[in-house]
Amino acid sequence: MAVKKKQLSSVKMKSIKRHKPQVQRSNKEKEKAAAAREKSKKIANLFGTAHKKPIRKSKYTPMSMPKHSDDEDEDILENVKDCLDEEDLQFLQESKKPKKRKAGLPEEEEVKDMEREYNKNTAIENADKKVTLSLLPIKSKDGEIITRTTDVDYTPKAKEAKVVEVEEADDDEEDEEEEYDSDEDIVNDTTEDLGDKMVISTTDLLIHRQQEIEKQKYRIGIICSGILENPGGKLKNITALFDLMEENNEHGVPNLLTIRKIAAKSATEIFKDILPEYRVGQVDTKMQTVRKATLERVTSENAMLKYFKQFLQLLEKLTSCITKRNSGMRTATRIKMAEISVDCLCELLTSHTYFNYVQNIGQLLVYVINSNFQGMRQAVEKCFRHLFSTDKRLEMTLYVVRRINNLIKTNKNRVHLETISCLLALKIKNVNLDAEKEEELKKKKMEAHRQRLLSMSKKEKKRRKRLSELNKELNETKAEENKQSKHHKLTEIIKLVFTIYFRILKNDPTSRTLSACLEGLAEFAHVINLEFFSDLIEVLNNILETMELSYRDQLHCIQTIFVILSGQGEVLNIDPLRFYVHLYKNILVVSAGKNHDDFRIILKTFDEVLVKRRRNISQLRLLAFVKRISILSLQLLHNGGLAALGIIKTVLQLTSHLDIILDTDCTVGSGRYDPELEDPEYCNASSTALYEMTALLRHYHPTVRRIAMNIVNGVPASGEGALPAEIGKL
Repeated sequence: MAVKKKQLSSVKMKSIKRHKPQVQRSNKEKEKAAAAREKSKKIANLFGTAHKKPIRKSKYTPMSMPKHSDDEDEDILENVKDCLDEEDLQFLQESKKPKKRKAGLPEEEEVKDMEREYNKNTAIENADKKVTLSLLPIKSKDGEIITRTTDVDYTPKAKEAKVVEVEEADDDEEDEEEEYDSDEDIVNDTTEDLGDKMVISTTDLLIHRQQEIEKQKYRIGIICSGILENPGGKLKNITALFDLMEENNEHGVPNLLTIRKIAAKSATEIFKDILPEYRVGQVDTKMQTVRKATLERVTSENAMLKYFKQFLQLLEKLTSCITKRNSGMRTATRIKMAEISVDCLCELLTSHTYFNYVQNIGQLLVYVINSNFQGMRQAVEKCFRHLFSTDKRLEMTLYVVRRINNLIKTNKNRVHLETISCLLALKIKNVNLDAEKEEELKKKKMEAHRQRLLSMSKKEKKRRKRLSELNKELNETKAEENKQSKHHKLTEIIKLVFTIYFRILKNDPTSRTLSACLEGLAEFAHVINLEFFSDLIEVLNNILETMELSYRDQLHCIQTIFVILSGQGEVLNIDPLRFYVHLYKNILVVSAGKNHDDFRIILKTFDEVLVKRRRNISQLRLLAFVKRISILSLQLLHNGGLAALGIIKTVLQLTSHLDIILDTDCTVGSGRYDPELEDPEYCNASSTALYEMTALLRHYHPTVRRIAMNIVNGVPASGEGALPAEIGKL
């Protein structure tokens, strides 16, 4: 008969070796007990049977000896009493006396009566018995420790039956069994759970929950360490983590939420470690023959793609409750698991931007960024900002921007603010949106050049061919083709971004995303096509005059307009007087205690208006802006005050006729200064002086005091009142 081989884990082998001595000890005890019983039988047969002949000559065995009367037993006792001690003889005589029984009661009922009587007497004794217990000590006012005791009724402890489990194993079977160390029983979780076989309290339930968590943590750790040690051989064990991420495991038992979170994070870390940075190509080994080493690599890569796809499908399933409208019950547990799944997807996208299936991750996260859960929207926005700022190939950036454009178009601009604000992280510099026109001109030139080549001689054509090949090699060494491809992608990205912004301005200017749209226009206004300048300025002016915008949105509108006008928009015949008024009246809205960070917007606008366009602004407006900036510096923090004073210092250095504002003689100008007037042209700023500098000379920050002193002295470059070199370069 063939012996069936078993595979035992190291844990089970240790248990068998631990129980072997107990099996041997129990067998020895049984042999000793059997020997003692045989000896007692021999003694009983010696005194309980009648033989006149010697026993060694008897033809009867002890089990087949005949029964005798009491007289014969007494004769035998008389024969051997000389050989016995007095105590043994007395014991034999008493054992021959008949026992007294209660009348009418069989032997079993008599034993039960004795047990009941014993229990009754024991209960009476225990009722009168007292036990002294020690109580917690107390501390008196004098600092003395007082010990306390009390007497309580005695309650006997219930006897616990000790169950000894003996595992029998034959020596022959042990030799034939195959023994090896394996973590397969830990991966598959083959241990039995006895917690549900008894009624337990709430405390026991919490203890059992904590024990289950620790047990599954250990199991997850064993699985992850095994996969990281040998990804090619043990990657299949990751399916155990997928099973722990489900609501119910393969046996139908619900998984704890903590265990599901740990399993999802652990699987994410595994894929972050083992996935390569490049895109893996899929090779069909059945259709083409490959070498052995190549076959092993292709097999491991296909397995990795298979399990990675399963993991992404599982994460998509867990996030379906927030991305789909008809998603069933949105319980708190499902929402928490969806948050963990979104975090895992964001980590995979940022760590492996160029791997397979990343476009599927990006498409799913675009739907999540428009969900109703703010925490998830902020996590996806942070992920997209990191992606836009670190993506060098721009492939994934272009794909995500396209998906966002389709989402906004499908939902008719009814999207959350994070959907548009994430576009501010795009690295857009020196993009020429007129590239298509230049390409057409280039094609015409190439066509004319082709016609000239056709009219050339063979020698000239050969020389031209060699020259073109040399230029091609030079371009390859300079990576010119890669730059052209990257520039083309960047152009497509900025076109999509402006399509989003212009659609919102045109179709839904009252949308809640208008602020993000205006902020984006202010950020990327330097690359807007010249053809859209006049229309865009007209739209922004209508928004400023007809809509009730917040001061921040108004500042973004003004910043966008002046960025356009200071660049290529200088050729346009547009009077920015109305925009000066909007900027002038919104300067003092910023303060240190409420919205100090918004001073950055004003500072960028001042750089465009007062520095780059100083020749296009009148002297009265310039004086009014300088006076209002000095007032603004009193209500800012020291860093904002330094920036405001730096603007005043730069304007005074570049424009010599502004020294009038440093003169305290009020008869120089005409009229009286009106600080509450909204139009800077007619507020008579020439009739006032920078009195705020006297307060700034006593500022708590030393650098602010130095710059204020420099302005009061007429911003000298050297001599008395000049700034040190380290401050002057700021």
